[in-house]
Amino acid sequence: MLGLNLLPSLLHCCFLGSGLSPPQRVRVVVYGGSGTGKKSLISTLNNRVYCCPQDGRRLLLEVQLGDGLSQASVAMILLDARKPEIISLDTIDVARRIAISTCVVHTKLDLVPCDYSDPHLRFLASRPLLSHRLDVDCLSVNLKTGEGIDDILAFIGHSVAGFSAAPRPPRITSFFRRLWSQLLDCIAACFALPLPGPPLDVSAELAPLTSDSDVVNLMDQPLDTAWGEELKRRLGAEDAPYVTVNKISPSLIVKDPSGSERASMALVREKTTIPIPRDLCPHLSCLVMDFIDGEMLYECWDRLSRFMQFRVACTLRRYTKQLRSLTRPAPGGLGDGCVRGVVFSDSVYGPFPTARSFRQFCELVAFRGWRAKAVRAIEAKEAIPPLPRPDLIDWAMPAFVHGDLNLSNVMLDRQGSLWIIDWANAGYYPPSMESIAMRRVDEIMHAEDVSSSWRRYRSFVAGTVPTEEEAFWDDFVIGSVHFPGNPC
Repeated sequence: MLGLNLLPSLLHCCFLGSGLSPPQRVRVVVYGGSGTGKKSLISTLNNRVYCCPQDGRRLLLEVQLGDGLSQASVAMILLDARKPEIISLDTIDVARRIAISTCVVHTKLDLVPCDYSDPHLRFLASRPLLSHRLDVDCLSVNLKTGEGIDDILAFIGHSVAGFSAAPRPPRITSFFRRLWSQLLDCIAACFALPLPGPPLDVSAELAPLTSDSDVVNLMDQPLDTAWGEELKRRLGAEDAPYVTVNKISPSLIVKDPSGSERASMALVREKTTIPIPRDLCPHLSCLVMDFIDGEMLYECWDRLSRFMQFRVACTLRRYTKQLRSLTRPAPGGLGDGCVRGVVFSDSVYGPFPTARSFRQFCELVAFRGWRAKAVRAIEAKEAIPPLPRPDLIDWAMPAFVHGDLNLSNVMLDRQGSLWIIDWANAGYYPPSMESIAMRRVDEIMHAEDVSSSWRRYRSFVAGTVPTEEEAFWDDFVIGSVHFPGNPC
Protein backbone atom coordinates (compact mmCIF):
# COMPACT_ATOMS: atom_id res chain seq x y z
CA MET A 1 0.00 0.00 0.00
CA LEU A 2 2.85 2.40 0.83
CA GLY A 3 4.31 1.88 -2.65
CA LEU A 4 1.00 2.69 -4.32
CA ASN A 5 0.61 5.84 -2.23
CA LEU A 6 4.08 7.04 -3.22
CA LEU A 7 3.55 6.40 -6.95
CA PRO A 8 1.82 9.71 -7.78
CA SER A 9 4.60 11.61 -5.97
CA LEU A 10 7.28 9.69 -7.87
CA LEU A 11 5.51 10.42 -11.16
CA HIS A 12 5.39 14.09 -10.25
CA CYS A 13 9.13 14.15 -9.63
CA CYS A 14 9.81 12.32 -12.89
CA PHE A 15 7.85 14.85 -14.91
CA LEU A 16 9.61 17.74 -13.21
CA GLY A 17 12.95 16.14 -13.97
CA SER A 18 12.08 15.69 -17.63
CA GLY A 19 10.94 19.30 -18.05
CA LEU A 20 7.29 18.33 -18.56
CA SER A 21 4.51 19.77 -16.44
CA PRO A 22 2.98 17.16 -14.12
CA PRO A 23 -0.23 15.53 -15.29
CA GLN A 24 -3.59 16.71 -14.03
CA ARG A 25 -5.00 14.38 -11.42
CA VAL A 26 -8.45 13.04 -12.24
CA ARG A 27 -10.52 11.17 -9.69
CA VAL A 28 -12.66 8.34 -11.07
CA VAL A 29 -15.06 6.25 -8.98
CA VAL A 30 -16.45 2.85 -9.93
CA TYR A 31 -19.79 1.35 -8.94
CA GLY A 32 -21.28 -2.03 -9.80
CA GLY A 33 -22.80 -5.19 -8.47
CA SER A 34 -20.99 -8.33 -7.45
CA GLY A 35 -19.04 -9.98 -10.25
CA THR A 36 -19.13 -7.02 -12.65
CA GLY A 37 -15.34 -6.61 -12.74
CA LYS A 38 -14.88 -3.55 -10.54
CA LYS A 39 -11.51 -4.60 -9.14
CA SER A 40 -10.17 -5.60 -12.56
CA LEU A 41 -11.14 -2.27 -14.11
CA ILE A 42 -9.68 -0.31 -11.21
CA SER A 43 -6.45 -2.28 -11.52
CA THR A 44 -6.31 -1.52 -15.25
CA LEU A 45 -6.95 2.22 -14.98
CA ASN A 46 -5.55 3.33 -11.62
CA ASN A 47 -2.39 5.50 -11.81
CA ARG A 48 -2.54 5.40 -15.60
CA VAL A 49 -1.49 8.55 -17.48
CA TYR A 50 -3.72 9.40 -20.44
CA CYS A 51 -2.70 11.96 -23.04
CA CYS A 52 -5.63 13.81 -24.63
CA PRO A 53 -5.03 13.73 -28.40
CA GLN A 54 -6.74 17.08 -28.97
CA ASP A 55 -4.46 19.29 -26.87
CA GLY A 56 -1.77 16.99 -25.46
CA ARG A 57 -3.04 17.42 -21.90
CA ARG A 58 -1.94 14.56 -19.59
CA LEU A 59 -4.33 13.10 -17.07
CA LEU A 60 -3.27 10.95 -14.11
CA LEU A 61 -6.19 8.69 -13.24
CA GLU A 62 -6.91 8.01 -9.59
CA VAL A 63 -9.51 5.24 -9.66
CA GLN A 64 -11.26 3.73 -6.66
CA LEU A 65 -14.53 2.18 -5.54
CA GLY A 66 -17.36 4.67 -5.16
CA ASP A 67 -18.47 5.39 -1.61
CA GLY A 68 -21.24 7.85 -2.47
CA LEU A 69 -19.57 10.64 -0.48
CA SER A 70 -16.32 11.80 -2.08
CA GLN A 71 -16.54 14.06 -5.11
CA ALA A 72 -15.09 12.82 -8.43
CA SER A 73 -14.71 13.92 -12.04
CA VAL A 74 -16.10 10.72 -13.52
CA ALA A 75 -18.32 7.95 -12.18
CA MET A 76 -18.59 4.60 -13.96
CA ILE A 77 -21.38 2.13 -13.25
CA LEU A 78 -20.52 -1.41 -14.32
CA LEU A 79 -23.15 -3.81 -15.69
CA ASP A 80 -22.79 -7.47 -16.54
CA ALA A 81 -23.41 -7.57 -20.31
CA ARG A 82 -25.27 -10.84 -19.87
CA LYS A 83 -27.86 -9.05 -17.69
CA PRO A 84 -27.93 -5.54 -19.15
CA GLU A 85 -31.39 -4.75 -17.82
CA ILE A 86 -30.30 -5.02 -14.16
CA ILE A 87 -29.29 -1.53 -13.06
CA SER A 88 -29.93 0.35 -9.86
CA LEU A 89 -31.53 3.76 -10.31
CA ASP A 90 -30.37 4.64 -6.80
CA THR A 91 -26.78 4.03 -7.90
CA ILE A 92 -27.32 6.28 -10.92
CA ASP A 93 -28.60 9.04 -8.64
CA VAL A 94 -25.65 8.68 -6.25
CA ALA A 95 -23.14 8.73 -9.11
CA ARG A 96 -24.68 11.87 -10.59
CA ARG A 97 -24.54 13.66 -7.25
CA ILE A 98 -20.85 13.10 -6.70
CA ALA A 99 -19.43 13.18 -10.25
CA ILE A 100 -19.33 15.69 -13.09
CA SER A 101 -19.86 12.96 -15.72
CA THR A 102 -21.45 9.53 -15.42
CA CYS A 103 -21.36 6.57 -17.77
CA VAL A 104 -22.54 2.97 -17.81
CA VAL A 105 -19.93 0.36 -18.75
CA HIS A 106 -20.94 -3.13 -19.86
CA THR A 107 -18.42 -5.77 -18.76
CA LYS A 108 -18.07 -9.54 -19.23
CA LEU A 109 -18.19 -9.15 -23.00
CA ASP A 110 -16.20 -12.36 -23.36
CA LEU A 111 -19.23 -14.24 -21.98
CA VAL A 112 -21.72 -12.77 -24.47
CA PRO A 113 -21.93 -14.74 -27.73
CA CYS A 114 -21.29 -12.59 -30.80
CA ASP A 115 -23.68 -14.57 -32.97
CA TYR A 116 -26.72 -12.25 -33.18
CA SER A 117 -28.66 -14.63 -30.97
CA ASP A 118 -31.32 -13.26 -28.63
CA PRO A 119 -28.82 -12.70 -25.76
CA HIS A 120 -26.47 -10.89 -28.14
CA LEU A 121 -29.23 -8.70 -29.60
CA ARG A 122 -30.52 -7.96 -26.09
CA PHE A 123 -27.08 -6.73 -25.09
CA LEU A 124 -26.72 -4.61 -28.23
CA ALA A 125 -30.17 -3.10 -27.68
CA SER A 126 -29.42 -2.21 -24.07
CA ARG A 127 -26.83 0.43 -24.95
CA PRO A 128 -29.03 2.87 -26.91
CA LEU A 129 -32.01 2.04 -24.67
CA LEU A 130 -30.20 2.86 -21.42
CA SER A 131 -28.58 5.90 -22.98
CA HIS A 132 -31.97 7.27 -24.02
CA ARG A 133 -33.85 6.41 -20.83
CA LEU A 134 -31.19 7.39 -18.30
CA ASP A 135 -29.37 10.14 -20.24
CA VAL A 136 -25.97 8.50 -19.80
CA ASP A 137 -23.20 7.43 -22.14
CA CYS A 138 -22.99 3.66 -22.51
CA LEU A 139 -19.64 1.99 -23.15
CA SER A 140 -18.45 -1.61 -23.11
CA VAL A 141 -15.16 -3.26 -22.22
CA ASN A 142 -13.57 -6.67 -22.36
CA LEU A 143 -11.21 -6.72 -19.38
CA LYS A 144 -9.49 -9.87 -20.62
CA THR A 145 -8.46 -8.49 -24.00
CA GLY A 146 -8.48 -4.76 -23.21
CA GLU A 147 -11.02 -4.07 -25.95
CA GLY A 148 -12.93 -0.90 -25.08
CA ILE A 149 -10.32 0.58 -22.70
CA ASP A 150 -9.45 3.27 -25.25
CA ASP A 151 -13.13 4.29 -25.41
CA ILE A 152 -13.22 4.63 -21.61
CA LEU A 153 -10.08 6.75 -21.63
CA ALA A 154 -11.52 8.94 -24.39
CA PHE A 155 -14.70 9.41 -22.36
CA ILE A 156 -12.68 10.46 -19.30
CA GLY A 157 -10.64 12.84 -21.43
CA HIS A 158 -13.81 14.32 -22.94
CA SER A 159 -15.37 14.74 -19.49
CA VAL A 160 -12.35 16.57 -18.10
CA ALA A 161 -11.00 18.47 -21.11
CA GLY A 162 -14.31 19.15 -22.86
CA PHE A 163 -13.28 17.82 -26.28
CA SER A 164 -15.41 15.52 -28.35
CA ALA A 165 -14.70 11.83 -27.86
CA ALA A 166 -15.75 11.06 -31.44
CA PRO A 167 -13.00 9.86 -33.80
CA ARG A 168 -11.46 12.51 -35.98
CA PRO A 169 -9.61 12.19 -39.26
CA PRO A 170 -5.85 12.73 -39.20
CA ARG A 171 -4.77 16.37 -39.25
CA ILE A 172 -3.27 16.09 -42.71
CA THR A 173 -6.57 14.67 -43.99
CA SER A 174 -8.53 17.48 -42.35
CA PHE A 175 -6.15 20.06 -43.82
CA PHE A 176 -6.59 18.83 -47.38
CA ARG A 177 -10.37 18.55 -46.92
CA ARG A 178 -10.53 22.17 -45.81
CA LEU A 179 -8.26 23.24 -48.64
CA TRP A 180 -10.38 21.41 -51.21
CA SER A 181 -13.58 22.86 -49.75
CA GLN A 182 -12.16 26.38 -49.89
CA LEU A 183 -11.12 25.87 -53.51
CA LEU A 184 -14.65 24.73 -54.40
CA ASP A 185 -16.05 27.74 -52.54
CA CYS A 186 -13.89 30.04 -54.65
CA ILE A 187 -15.09 28.38 -57.85
CA ALA A 188 -18.71 28.65 -56.68
CA ALA A 189 -18.27 32.35 -55.95
CA CYS A 190 -16.97 32.95 -59.47
CA PHE A 191 -19.89 31.26 -61.24
CA ALA A 192 -22.84 31.86 -58.91
CA LEU A 193 -25.94 33.47 -60.39
CA PRO A 194 -26.70 37.12 -59.57
CA LEU A 195 -28.97 38.12 -56.74
CA PRO A 196 -32.40 39.55 -57.69
CA GLY A 197 -33.10 43.26 -57.87
CA PRO A 198 -35.36 45.28 -55.55
CA PRO A 199 -38.71 43.61 -54.73
CA LEU A 200 -41.91 44.69 -56.37
CA ASP A 201 -44.16 47.23 -54.70
CA VAL A 202 -47.23 45.21 -53.74
CA SER A 203 -48.74 47.68 -51.29
CA ALA A 204 -51.88 48.14 -53.39
CA GLU A 205 -52.54 44.38 -53.39
CA LEU A 206 -51.90 44.15 -49.64
CA ALA A 207 -54.17 47.02 -48.67
CA PRO A 208 -57.40 44.95 -48.61
CA LEU A 209 -55.83 42.18 -46.45
CA THR A 210 -56.63 43.27 -42.92
CA SER A 211 -57.73 39.86 -41.60
CA ASP A 212 -57.56 36.15 -42.38
CA SER A 213 -61.11 36.27 -43.67
CA ASP A 214 -60.06 38.80 -46.31
CA VAL A 215 -57.48 36.27 -47.53
CA VAL A 216 -59.94 33.38 -47.47
CA ASN A 217 -62.41 35.38 -49.56
CA LEU A 218 -59.81 35.63 -52.34
CA MET A 219 -59.23 31.88 -52.45
CA ASP A 220 -61.04 29.69 -54.97
CA GLN A 221 -61.62 32.67 -57.21
CA PRO A 222 -61.04 32.25 -61.00
CA LEU A 223 -57.43 33.47 -60.70
CA ASP A 224 -56.66 31.02 -57.89
CA THR A 225 -58.47 28.10 -59.52
CA ALA A 226 -56.70 28.56 -62.85
CA TRP A 227 -53.32 28.89 -61.17
CA GLY A 228 -53.93 25.78 -59.05
CA GLU A 229 -54.70 23.71 -62.13
CA GLU A 230 -51.61 25.08 -63.86
CA LEU A 231 -49.43 24.26 -60.84
CA LYS A 232 -50.71 20.68 -60.74
CA ARG A 233 -49.91 20.34 -64.44
CA ARG A 234 -46.40 21.76 -63.94
CA LEU A 235 -45.77 19.27 -61.13
CA GLY A 236 -47.24 16.34 -63.05
CA ALA A 237 -49.88 15.92 -60.35
CA GLU A 238 -53.10 16.51 -62.29
CA ASP A 239 -54.98 14.00 -60.14
CA ALA A 240 -54.12 15.77 -56.86
CA PRO A 241 -57.33 16.93 -55.12
CA TYR A 242 -55.85 20.31 -54.19
CA VAL A 243 -52.64 22.34 -53.92
CA THR A 244 -51.23 23.68 -50.67
CA VAL A 245 -50.58 27.17 -52.04
CA ASN A 246 -53.19 29.63 -53.31
CA LYS A 247 -52.72 32.60 -55.60
CA ILE A 248 -54.84 35.50 -54.33
CA SER A 249 -53.60 38.31 -56.60
CA PRO A 250 -51.18 38.74 -59.51
CA SER A 251 -48.23 39.21 -57.11
CA LEU A 252 -49.31 37.35 -53.95
CA ILE A 253 -49.62 33.73 -52.88
CA VAL A 254 -50.72 32.31 -49.53
CA LYS A 255 -50.29 29.07 -47.56
CA ASP A 256 -50.73 27.70 -44.04
CA PRO A 257 -47.28 27.86 -42.39
CA SER A 258 -45.78 25.07 -40.32
CA GLY A 259 -44.98 25.64 -36.66
CA SER A 260 -41.60 27.22 -37.37
CA GLU A 261 -41.76 28.23 -41.05
CA ARG A 262 -42.41 31.93 -40.47
CA ALA A 263 -39.59 32.20 -37.93
CA SER A 264 -37.22 30.32 -40.25
CA MET A 265 -37.94 32.72 -43.09
CA ALA A 266 -37.31 35.71 -40.82
CA LEU A 267 -33.98 34.24 -39.73
CA VAL A 268 -32.82 33.53 -43.28
CA ARG A 269 -33.84 37.00 -44.46
CA GLU A 270 -32.00 38.64 -41.56
CA LYS A 271 -28.81 36.56 -41.49
CA THR A 272 -28.18 35.59 -45.14
CA THR A 273 -28.40 36.94 -48.69
CA ILE A 274 -30.45 33.97 -49.93
CA PRO A 275 -33.42 35.16 -52.03
CA ILE A 276 -36.66 33.98 -50.41
CA PRO A 277 -40.25 35.27 -50.58
CA ARG A 278 -41.20 37.95 -48.07
CA ASP A 279 -43.64 37.37 -45.22
CA LEU A 280 -45.89 40.25 -46.21
CA CYS A 281 -48.62 39.95 -43.56
CA PRO A 282 -46.95 38.86 -40.30
CA HIS A 283 -50.06 39.93 -38.37
CA LEU A 284 -52.14 37.20 -40.06
CA SER A 285 -52.14 33.48 -39.21
CA CYS A 286 -51.81 32.57 -42.90
CA LEU A 287 -48.53 33.18 -44.69
CA VAL A 288 -48.89 35.76 -47.48
CA MET A 289 -45.81 35.86 -49.71
CA ASP A 290 -44.42 37.21 -52.96
CA PHE A 291 -45.30 35.29 -56.09
CA ILE A 292 -42.00 34.38 -57.77
CA ASP A 293 -42.36 34.72 -61.51
CA GLY A 294 -40.25 31.90 -62.87
CA GLU A 295 -39.89 28.14 -63.12
CA MET A 296 -39.14 25.44 -60.60
CA LEU A 297 -35.96 23.50 -61.33
CA TYR A 298 -38.28 20.52 -61.54
CA GLU A 299 -39.60 22.02 -64.77
CA CYS A 300 -36.52 23.50 -66.37
CA TRP A 301 -33.45 21.58 -65.14
CA ASP A 302 -33.20 19.24 -68.10
CA ARG A 303 -33.57 22.19 -70.52
CA LEU A 304 -30.70 24.11 -68.98
CA SER A 305 -27.27 23.92 -70.58
CA ARG A 306 -24.60 22.04 -68.64
CA PHE A 307 -22.89 25.33 -67.88
CA MET A 308 -26.11 26.82 -66.54
CA GLN A 309 -26.70 23.70 -64.42
CA PHE A 310 -23.21 24.17 -63.02
CA ARG A 311 -23.96 27.82 -62.19
CA VAL A 312 -27.15 26.80 -60.40
CA ALA A 313 -25.18 24.27 -58.36
CA CYS A 314 -22.56 26.91 -57.53
CA THR A 315 -25.30 29.24 -56.32
CA LEU A 316 -26.87 26.55 -54.14
CA ARG A 317 -23.48 25.70 -52.64
CA ARG A 318 -23.13 29.32 -51.55
CA TYR A 319 -26.64 29.26 -50.09
CA THR A 320 -26.13 26.09 -48.06
CA LYS A 321 -22.81 27.38 -46.75
CA GLN A 322 -24.55 30.49 -45.43
CA LEU A 323 -27.18 28.34 -43.73
CA ARG A 324 -24.59 26.08 -42.09
CA SER A 325 -22.91 29.15 -40.58
CA LEU A 326 -26.02 29.60 -38.39
CA THR A 327 -25.72 27.37 -35.33
CA ARG A 328 -27.20 26.93 -31.88
CA PRO A 329 -26.84 24.30 -29.09
CA ALA A 330 -30.37 22.85 -29.32
CA PRO A 331 -31.72 21.02 -32.39
CA GLY A 332 -35.08 21.42 -34.12
CA GLY A 333 -37.19 24.15 -35.59
CA LEU A 334 -37.29 27.74 -34.45
CA GLY A 335 -40.03 28.41 -31.97
CA ASP A 336 -41.35 24.92 -31.27
CA GLY A 337 -37.95 23.13 -31.15
CA CYS A 338 -39.40 20.03 -32.84
CA VAL A 339 -37.71 18.02 -35.59
CA ARG A 340 -39.58 17.25 -38.80
CA GLY A 341 -39.10 16.54 -42.48
CA VAL A 342 -38.58 13.75 -44.99
CA VAL A 343 -35.94 11.98 -42.88
CA PHE A 344 -38.44 11.86 -40.02
CA SER A 345 -41.14 10.28 -42.21
CA ASP A 346 -43.12 13.53 -42.20
CA SER A 347 -43.77 13.20 -38.47
CA VAL A 348 -42.89 15.65 -35.71
CA TYR A 349 -40.69 14.61 -32.76
CA GLY A 350 -39.52 16.50 -29.73
CA PRO A 351 -38.77 19.10 -28.67
CA PHE A 352 -35.27 18.05 -27.62
CA PRO A 353 -33.62 20.39 -25.09
CA THR A 354 -30.07 19.48 -26.13
CA ALA A 355 -28.17 17.99 -29.04
CA ARG A 356 -27.27 15.13 -26.71
CA SER A 357 -30.90 14.17 -26.08
CA PHE A 358 -31.60 14.34 -29.82
CA ARG A 359 -28.65 12.05 -30.51
CA GLN A 360 -29.81 9.54 -27.89
CA PHE A 361 -33.27 9.41 -29.44
CA CYS A 362 -31.87 8.98 -32.95
CA GLU A 363 -29.51 6.20 -31.81
CA LEU A 364 -32.40 4.28 -30.26
CA VAL A 365 -34.59 4.63 -33.36
CA ALA A 366 -31.74 3.72 -35.72
CA PHE A 367 -30.94 0.62 -33.70
CA ARG A 368 -34.56 -0.54 -33.96
CA GLY A 369 -34.31 -0.12 -37.72
CA TRP A 370 -31.00 -1.99 -37.85
CA ARG A 371 -32.38 -4.83 -35.71
CA ALA A 372 -35.31 -5.27 -38.10
CA LYS A 373 -32.86 -5.59 -41.01
CA ALA A 374 -30.60 -7.92 -39.02
CA VAL A 375 -33.48 -10.26 -38.11
CA ARG A 376 -34.55 -10.45 -41.76
CA ALA A 377 -30.97 -11.17 -42.80
CA ILE A 378 -30.66 -13.94 -40.20
CA GLU A 379 -33.91 -15.55 -41.36
CA ALA A 380 -32.77 -15.35 -44.99
CA LYS A 381 -29.26 -16.56 -44.07
CA GLU A 382 -27.73 -13.42 -45.56
CA ALA A 383 -24.90 -11.18 -44.38
CA ILE A 384 -25.72 -9.10 -41.29
CA PRO A 385 -25.62 -5.36 -42.03
CA PRO A 386 -23.10 -3.29 -40.03
CA LEU A 387 -24.31 -1.72 -36.80
CA PRO A 388 -25.29 1.97 -36.94
CA ARG A 389 -22.38 4.40 -36.45
CA PRO A 390 -23.70 7.50 -34.66
CA ASP A 391 -20.16 8.33 -33.60
CA LEU A 392 -19.37 9.45 -37.17
CA ILE A 393 -22.04 12.18 -37.11
CA ASP A 394 -21.35 15.73 -35.97
CA TRP A 395 -24.02 16.16 -33.29
CA ALA A 396 -22.26 18.73 -31.13
CA MET A 397 -23.46 22.02 -32.67
CA PRO A 398 -26.57 21.79 -34.86
CA ALA A 399 -26.51 23.96 -37.98
CA PHE A 400 -29.42 25.51 -39.84
CA VAL A 401 -30.60 23.57 -42.89
CA HIS A 402 -33.50 23.97 -45.31
CA GLY A 403 -34.37 20.31 -44.95
CA ASP A 404 -36.15 19.79 -48.30
CA LEU A 405 -33.89 21.17 -51.00
CA ASN A 406 -35.51 19.32 -53.89
CA LEU A 407 -36.11 20.45 -57.46
CA SER A 408 -39.60 21.78 -56.73
CA ASN A 409 -38.37 24.06 -53.93
CA VAL A 410 -35.75 25.90 -56.00
CA MET A 411 -36.98 28.50 -58.48
CA LEU A 412 -35.19 30.25 -61.34
CA ASP A 413 -36.85 33.59 -62.01
CA ARG A 414 -37.13 35.41 -65.35
CA GLN A 415 -34.07 37.55 -64.57
CA GLY A 416 -31.83 34.52 -63.89
CA SER A 417 -31.77 34.63 -60.08
CA LEU A 418 -32.23 31.56 -57.88
CA TRP A 419 -34.84 31.50 -55.09
CA ILE A 420 -35.44 28.99 -52.28
CA ILE A 421 -39.05 28.41 -51.26
CA ASP A 422 -40.97 26.23 -48.76
CA TRP A 423 -39.14 26.55 -45.42
CA ALA A 424 -41.57 24.27 -43.55
CA ASN A 425 -38.88 21.69 -42.69
CA ALA A 426 -36.08 24.13 -41.89
CA GLY A 427 -34.34 23.95 -38.54
CA TYR A 428 -31.16 23.09 -36.67
CA TYR A 429 -29.74 19.62 -37.32
CA PRO A 430 -26.38 17.92 -37.82
CA PRO A 431 -24.75 19.85 -40.71
CA SER A 432 -24.96 16.81 -42.99
CA MET A 433 -28.77 16.72 -42.76
CA GLU A 434 -29.13 18.89 -45.88
CA SER A 435 -27.36 16.28 -47.96
CA ILE A 436 -29.14 13.41 -46.20
CA ALA A 437 -32.56 14.95 -46.94
CA MET A 438 -31.62 15.56 -50.59
CA ARG A 439 -30.56 11.93 -50.91
CA ARG A 440 -33.77 10.74 -49.30
CA VAL A 441 -35.93 12.61 -51.82
CA ASP A 442 -33.83 12.45 -54.98
CA GLU A 443 -32.25 9.00 -54.72
CA ILE A 444 -34.78 6.96 -52.76
CA MET A 445 -38.29 8.40 -52.77
CA HIS A 446 -38.30 9.86 -56.30
CA ALA A 447 -35.26 8.27 -57.93
CA GLU A 448 -37.11 7.55 -61.19
CA ASP A 449 -38.31 11.15 -61.54
CA VAL A 450 -35.07 12.98 -60.77
CA SER A 451 -32.35 13.56 -63.35
CA SER A 452 -29.02 11.89 -62.68
CA SER A 453 -27.30 15.19 -63.54
CA TRP A 454 -29.05 16.80 -60.55
CA ARG A 455 -28.20 13.92 -58.22
CA ARG A 456 -24.51 14.17 -59.14
CA TYR A 457 -24.39 17.68 -57.68
CA ARG A 458 -25.60 16.68 -54.20
CA SER A 459 -22.19 16.45 -52.56
CA PHE A 460 -21.05 19.68 -54.27
CA VAL A 461 -24.15 21.56 -53.11
CA ALA A 462 -24.67 20.14 -49.63
CA GLY A 463 -21.47 18.30 -48.73
CA THR A 464 -20.10 14.79 -48.90
CA VAL A 465 -21.58 12.31 -46.44
CA PRO A 466 -19.85 9.02 -45.51
CA THR A 467 -21.66 5.84 -46.51
CA GLU A 468 -21.90 4.82 -42.83
CA GLU A 469 -23.76 8.02 -42.00
CA GLU A 470 -26.19 7.49 -44.87
CA ALA A 471 -26.78 3.96 -43.55
CA PHE A 472 -27.45 5.34 -40.06
CA TRP A 473 -30.27 7.56 -41.33
CA ASP A 474 -31.62 4.72 -43.49
CA ASP A 475 -31.85 2.64 -40.31
CA PHE A 476 -33.51 5.59 -38.58
CA VAL A 477 -36.22 5.81 -41.24
CA ILE A 478 -36.93 2.06 -40.91
CA GLY A 479 -37.00 2.24 -37.11
CA SER A 480 -39.23 5.33 -36.99
CA VAL A 481 -42.33 3.18 -37.65
CA HIS A 482 -41.94 1.95 -34.05
CA PHE A 483 -41.85 5.54 -32.73
CA PRO A 484 -44.92 7.33 -34.05
CA GLY A 485 -44.55 11.06 -33.67
CA ASN A 486 -47.14 13.76 -34.12
CA PRO A 487 -48.43 14.40 -37.64
CA CYS A 488 -47.03 17.44 -39.43
